[in-house]
Amino acid sequence: MKKFVLSVAAVLTIGFANAQEKAKNTSDVSYGVKAGLNLANIVGDDAGDANMYVGFNAGLFVEIPVADKLSIQPELLYSTQGSKAEENIEGYNFDLTMKLNYINVPVMFKYKVADKFSLEAGPYVGFLANSKIKYKSSIVSGSEDMDDLLKSTDFGLGFGMNYELSDIVFANARYQAGLTQIGDTGEGDDIKNSVFQIGLGIRF
Repeated sequence: MKKFVLSVAAVLTIGFANAQEKAKNTSDVSYGVKAGLNLANIVGDDAGDANMYVGFNAGLFVEIPVADKLSIQPELLYSTQGSKAEENIEGYNFDLTMKLNYINVPVMFKYKVADKFSLEAGPYVGFLANSKIKYKSSIVSGSEDMDDLLKSTDFGLGFGMNYELSDIVFANARYQAGLTQIGDTGEGDDIKNSVFQIGLGIRF
């Protein structure tokens, strides 16, 4: 937790420092909340026949103008991710759901390409809060903790777009591509997060 707090503090400090040094006739820094739907999956050579898992994301953001059309947006989001699968184990069909809950810290660079439309791209780091795999068949059901099988951090890139519905409310769509393997078992670890997000944000 200490490392997480320090990482968030570093991201916000760097963002504010850049804004103070580079801002040129731009509007004030704005704060807000955002939330949306996650269409998540696990991809990679060892992902098997993983299917989409529907989750959500919610959290806070700070938008810091650094030029006429450019801004930096650090965020702090709680994000539910994972995947679903069907497996036949010893003659029994199992429905499996992998639930991975992260605290994600994206730092997005936003460029305004039209009056109400902007594109965004930037890195994110994710901290695994908890994880479980749920299983269900005709003979047994339950869940198991997966924290020991997964790495505690994730890293990747996000690409997206924003549309201003008003001066306060905006719609956002983003694809979040994991670049690092999240498995930590020593074998069969080539799995990465893949998340498409759609949602709304509100500025204060």
